[in-house]
Amino acid sequence: MTRALRWVAACLLAAVAIAVFAPTVLTAVDPLATDPSAAFTAPGPGHLLGTDQVGRDMWARVVHGSASTVLSGLAATAAALVCGGVLGLLSAFGPGPVRALFLRVTEVALAIPEFLLALLLVAVIGAGPTGVAIAVAVAAFPGYARVAALSAREVIGSPAVEAARLVGAGPSRRFFVHVLPRVARPLGSLAAAGAAFAMLSIAGLTFLGLGIAPPSPDWGAMLAEGQGFVSRGWWIVVFPGLALVVTVGALTVLARAAREDRA
Repeated sequence: MTRALRWVAACLLAAVAIAVFAPTVLTAVDPLATDPSAAFTAPGPGHLLGTDQVGRDMWARVVHGSASTVLSGLAATAAALVCGGVLGLLSAFGPGPVRALFLRVTEVALAIPEFLLALLLVAVIGAGPTGVAIAVAVAAFPGYARVAALSAREVIGSPAVEAARLVGAGPSRRFFVHVLPRVARPLGSLAAAGAAFAMLSIAGLTFLGLGIAPPSPDWGAMLAEGQGFVSRGWWIVVFPGLALVVTVGALTVLARAAREDRA
């Protein structure tokens, strides 16, 4: 992967970070302010990305809509990473039968498509932003748990850990110096790619009406709300979709770059 592509991805994610944490730097327009007389205004100087069916500024809505999708995706990924990593490590140090059962359960869970599992979990947990984030986190959990367990077992049986034990290193030192850093690397790479998929899943569930409801600015909700007006204003769905694709693509590029560097 070229260095230029990595820089482009990093710059795009920096722009997304500004939109998430400091949206007023990019726009001072209220994303909920309506102006029916300006409905379906095409992209131009007055409205950079045009307006929607009730005259709301699309640039403001795309910028402010980044927070819910991105932060929910990151929160779900962090929860899955921490819980899956901890339980995976515990299973790696546990008895053989427990470890085998744990790996088999995660293998079965991974056989179910992640988005489908999240959709089923939302039906149990309940719709809404919190329910969607929890469902996506639980659906992603088996992948992190399995990677942590397998990576830890590989490291535990390595010559480096055995040599550390022979020279008198205690269990805690062997864990924090030898095991944890080597398990953290594959988990970190998985989390970078997992965050991208989590954002896609959350946007998809929101598009289906299970997450944040309109008129709140959210990329998935904007796609759902604008799909009936594509013939009158293509920009109503193109720009929220493009923002999602660019964010997910940039994350995927950096995740792949991290894997290449690790290899």
